[in-house]
Order: sequence, then structure tokens, then C-alpha cells
Amino acid sequence: MTRSTSTKDIDLCAAIMTATDRIPSILRQSGQALVSFEFKDNEETRAVIMAYATGELMQPVKRFAACRAWLYRQARGVKA
Repeated sequence: MTRSTSTKDIDLCAAIMTATDRIPSILRQSGQALVSFEFKDNEETRAVIMAYATGELMQPVKRFAACRAWLYRQARGVKA
């Protein structure tokens, strides 16, 4: 069984996408307004989360913004 890391924070998700070049699974629970983003749980993902949480994460702004915009578009299209 593969472990996963889940978040509802779109900025954190964009940061993970920017750093790892991985696309998350996007899920919406029935009756919920917010979506959840899931990534494979590994050292790289955890390192990005820790750097993000401590304010030490530095990333290319254009790439981060593109990932964030893509996530918003995807989240809007996910059906409950």
C-alpha cells in the first residue's frame, strides 16, 4: 500500500508541484465544497512541506503561479 500526503491548501500543493514536477490526485468528498490534493508520500514531498512551513522554500515565481492557476482550474472542474 502506497502512503499519500493530502492537503486542501492550494498554495502548498502548487509548491509541491513546482518542486517535484508531480501532478496530484484531486478529490472532492460528496457534499464538501473544498477539494483535497493528494501526493505520493516520500522524502522529497516531506522536504518541500517542511521548507514551505518554515518559510525557507524558494521557488521560481512564474512556475509556481502557473501550477497554482492550473490547480484552480482543475479544482473548479471536479464534480462532487
